[in-house]
Amino acid sequence: MSVKEAIGRVVDKWFLYEPLVFNVYCTHKLEENPEIKTPFRTGKRRIEYNPALLENRSDSEIEAALFAEVARILLKHPYQRVPQNPNRAALKTASDVTLREHCLHDNNKLHDAAHYNLTPRLSYEEYYKKLYYICPNFSSGNGQDESSSLAPTLKDGETWEYEAAANASELWDEDEEMADSVNQQILKAQQTNQWGSLSGSFKETVTASLKIPMDYRRILSQFRACIISQRRQLTRMKPSRRYDFDYMGSKFEPKTRLLVAVDVSGSISSDDLQNFFSIINRFFSYGVESVHVIAFDSEIKQEFDLKKAAKSVQVVGRGGTDFQDPINYYESHSEYQGMIIFTDGYAPAPKITKPKQVLWILTGKDQYECAMDWIKNLPSSKATWIPKVGKRNAG
Repeated sequence: MSVKEAIGRVVDKWFLYEPLVFNVYCTHKLEENPEIKTPFRTGKRRIEYNPALLENRSDSEIEAALFAEVARILLKHPYQRVPQNPNRAALKTASDVTLREHCLHDNNKLHDAAHYNLTPRLSYEEYYKKLYYICPNFSSGNGQDESSSLAPTLKDGETWEYEAAANASELWDEDEEMADSVNQQILKAQQTNQWGSLSGSFKETVTASLKIPMDYRRILSQFRACIISQRRQLTRMKPSRRYDFDYMGSKFEPKTRLLVAVDVSGSISSDDLQNFFSIINRFFSYGVESVHVIAFDSEIKQEFDLKKAAKSVQVVGRGGTDFQDPINYYESHSEYQGMIIFTDGYAPAPKITKPKQVLWILTGKDQYECAMDWIKNLPSSKATWIPKVGKRNAG
């Protein structure tokens, strides 16, 4: 029997007994890759396997290894919270420790925190920060980085397999669409109570991962890229940078119009307002030429344009909160390609009738968790929050 057939038997079993694991597995494409240094690795919407490293394993061993990769996807480690210029060995090792500490307690192929002399039951980010400074940093495909020291040994005298760990996380990168797809499967399991054999602690960790948004700076960058792309028009009057006149080139409208709605109701503190306008100013470094700002509480109180970073802005308002006025304004002005709403979320959900991009930025994690109950049902809406000092969820 081939390794692919053995994997097929495992997946057939999941179809019958592990509905969530099976559904998440099906969001990815299975591909053979004899060059990878681990039996399985995940990323770029595929699960790769090395048949040479699996050919002598039993079905149960293959299932345990594949199950760990799907668990990694459930926590969105390959698709969310991937830092800039990451230490990829530390990423994979932190993911393994998180899985063992919070989800897969009986998987002896994954080392627990004590194995690396680390504190148990920390979060994924906390493990990554600690491992970042002790894991040699391997460049993709180029072996150990020159600045790295030799890998230290563990308490059992075992050498840490950092190069294989770096290779295993080589495909990891931010993918908001895939993270959303996985979250939909988790929500489906919640609603139908079809968790399969997942333990209570595993379910808690997976459920907690729903509450972790993408980094707000990265979302701002992606939101900006999205609205910029809407300006693109194909033309045969301009050559393609890659294919010259064989294919149509691109031209862009002269301006990107961005609408920002700032909640100035009584529940918004002066520090919140300062944070809001600090983030708005960042858009000028992203290439946005002009930002039109509307300040609102129960209705729109002010309108003004920002064409460069503002050192100070005077706002009025401080009443109750109603999102419908700014939404109506956005929908009635076709010149805006995107809208950002800064708020604490303490108001009824608005009615949105047009599929135009809306990004909600909440004042904090607690406000984000409350508001997501209704934001997730709004068309073309995404949300994040401005982090404050404190710990994140374990997943």
